[in-house]
Formats: sequence, C-alpha cells, structure tokens
Amino acid sequence: MQPSVDPKEQDQTQFYGQPQYLGQQIQQTQGAFPQQQVIILNEKFRPRFNFRYLSFAVLGIGMTVSIIFSNVRIGGDADQYLRFLSEASCCLSILLAFVFDAVYYNGKANWQVSIGKSNTFSITNMILNILFASLVIIFGYFWFIGD
Repeated sequence: MQPSVDPKEQDQTQFYGQPQYLGQQIQQTQGAFPQQQVIILNEKFRPRFNFRYLSFAVLGIGMTVSIIFSNVRIGGDADQYLRFLSEASCCLSILLAFVFDAVYYNGKANWQVSIGKSNTFSITNMILNILFASLVIIFGYFWFIGD
C-alpha cells in the first residue's frame, strides 16, 4: 500500500526566485544562474599538445632506426654510411628527446605559476634537460670531428 499524498502538495511547481514555504520559515531560492565556487583539489597538467609524448616517440623511433641501420649489411662503402646514419640517428633522437622534454617542463612551469603552485621541480627538470642536451651536442661535435 502506498501512503496517501495531499493533492495540493502534488500540483505545486517551484521556480527559481520564488519563496519556498517550509514549515514556518520562508527561504528564497537563488536566481536562474546560481554562482557556485568550484574547487579542484588535484589539478593535473594536461596540455593541448603533450611534448612529453613527442619526446618518447622521437626517442623510440630514433633508437629503432639506429638499430635497423646498424644491423643492415650491404657491402663496400655503403656499410660505413649506414653506420654513420645509425650513430647520427641515435644521437639526434636523444638530443630531440631532451629538447622536447624541456619544452614540456617549460609549459608545466608556466601552468603551475598560473594556478599558484610552486614550479621549482619543473624549472629544475627543464634546466637539467637543457644541460643534458648541451652535453649531447658536445659529444656529437667531438664524434663528428673524430670520424
């Protein structure tokens, strides 16, 4: 059996901005667009284009090309060129991975400043990536003049 419902209560429609009579108290509802405060507790950095994924892809493709070129044997002078391409693709992919990772951390540091978080970790990682990229450039230069 269902409890009986008063027909007067059933036909009442409540609109925003109209008073509600609850017991003996009168409460005013908010307007058509009530303002709400939204608090996000665990923000995540989600850029439109993620340079971190690009750095992983470049590193993976470069290493794969390097392994392929190092294992291909044609004979004659072509083997020297393939060895050169293998080493160059490895060095270039590592360099680009560090550069793209530094760009990712630059964007993350700017985002952290915009929401009021500390960006020390991101700046440190960006500087380390730039230093490692500089080391790869130096080693690559000595590798080129050494061959």
